[in-house]
Amino acid sequence: MKKQIALAAALVVALGSAAFGQSLEEKKEKKLASPFLKKAAWLTDYDKALEESKKTNKPIFGYFTRSYAP
Repeated sequence: MKKQIALAAALVVALGSAAFGQSLEEKKEKKLASPFLKKAAWLTDYDKALEESKKTNKPIFGYFTRSYAP
């Protein structure tokens, strides 16, 4: 019974990923191209953001999303 449940779960995950047709990287790039994110100069590298924050004496604003994650 446990093997059947595990197999069914694996099948659902496999079919679900194939059904969406986009890789996570493609979904990420689509998100980064949205008009909302074009209104400011966003940095996606934390170390660069930290360096810029120290130079300009401005805080870091983090935007976290899971829209392109499985």
